[in-house]
Amino acid sequence: MSAPDQCDLIIRNACVLTMDAKRSIHAPGAIAIKGHAIVAAGPEATVAAAWTSPRTVDADGAVAHPGFVDAHLHVNAQTCRGYFRGDASKGGGAGPSYADWKAMLSGDDEQAAAALASVEMLRHGITTFVEPGSAFEPDAVAAATQAVGVRCTLADPYLWDDTEMMRTIPGLMSPSLAKRVPPDRARCLKLLGGQLYRNRDKDGITHGHIALYGEGTASDELLRAGKALADRDGVVLNSHIGYDLDLAAAMEQRWGKPRFVHLAELGVLGRNVTFVHMNLIRDSEIDPILSTGVNSVWCPFAYASRSTVLRQPTRLPEMKRMGATVALGTDSARQSSAGDAGFLAFVMSAEVGQTLAAEEVMEMLTLGGARAAGMDATIGSIEKGKRADIVVRSSRLAELGPNIDPVHQLIAAGHGATADTVLVNGRIVMRGGRPTQVDEQAVIAAAHASAKGVARRLGIKPPGMWPLAM
Repeated sequence: MSAPDQCDLIIRNACVLTMDAKRSIHAPGAIAIKGHAIVAAGPEATVAAAWTSPRTVDADGAVAHPGFVDAHLHVNAQTCRGYFRGDASKGGGAGPSYADWKAMLSGDDEQAAAALASVEMLRHGITTFVEPGSAFEPDAVAAATQAVGVRCTLADPYLWDDTEMMRTIPGLMSPSLAKRVPPDRARCLKLLGGQLYRNRDKDGITHGHIALYGEGTASDELLRAGKALADRDGVVLNSHIGYDLDLAAAMEQRWGKPRFVHLAELGVLGRNVTFVHMNLIRDSEIDPILSTGVNSVWCPFAYASRSTVLRQPTRLPEMKRMGATVALGTDSARQSSAGDAGFLAFVMSAEVGQTLAAEEVMEMLTLGGARAAGMDATIGSIEKGKRADIVVRSSRLAELGPNIDPVHQLIAAGHGATADTVLVNGRIVMRGGRPTQVDEQAVIAAAHASAKGVARRLGIKPPGMWPLAM
């Protein structure tokens, strides 16, 4: 027998959820990592016979899974928690709105928010997120995520050229926001693709994609330009659609037909197109979605918090079972943690009579998220050749015991901040539930200071019902 090959790290004694084509689970299993990539995954005895390493992580029998993908996160909203309750999109009466908060953010504020979000994501087993073109200073977000060690994909900020329809959701639009990111077609066409240079670093963890804000704010010309550039550069075109049912109805009225029928006629649908929210899907839109391979991102907390289910039950669990690619996103973590989407999808799918199995939710968090982000060739499963974005959960927490049915246990009970060891791109960025690259307390302190500073500049206070001495 030949001598074992040398690698940089072996994770052993793990319950490995590979998410490969067979959905293989190896217990006890092992993963061999060399550089940024996985070089072997399988039964521990097999991996140990073929690979040796100076570094070993003993998972102590815990679940090891591909890093989750948050396919839609407005990362700069992480520090406005506590200032906006309920459905911020409709506005909260007098005083600054959620849109005003966003417009007030400096690059330092966005960096503080992104760092806080990145640490939180690692604790919940999320190793990649999609920033949907709502960060005013992408470089600030990139600096934060690179420091913490989280993989992300960025887009140019607020590409829209017709915001008339935003009147339907006034809390998401304000004069200050429109002034900062004017709805001007020339501006959008000039900026379009400005973040794609990040993809030149093939070994990096910061990527670029195309994003249009969406929800009826993009002209046909801008939509076609975005799709053409995404096709040319092999990236995803990302856009909001169907967040608000009244807005969706207004789009149908403008176009004179269902939205996805119109988009199909424009030629802007395809496997490299990801639409977020999708809270309204007409029968006539099912075929355009399925036949073109469009990706959908369900944000269950946003869906629930707006009582959408009472007016229009989601069809995304049904669409997944029809063969559509469905991923999960947080939207903004103003009233939730960054790790709640999977559990909420698991629970809320039952409300629409399409109860998702834990295995289906796991697919949405990994393979579905990777494809929605345009990175399914490199992340989303633990397989030879994929990037080593791996989460090892804790073996010492009650939520993850007794580990008889590891997938169900993880989605139904252990979905919180239960990650012990996290690797991104082959680097250990969390160990013992704490980040290894940054001072967690310093990150939290900077986020607190930023939040207070923005609130002070806006002149707003927390809306809590009980008196709070500040």
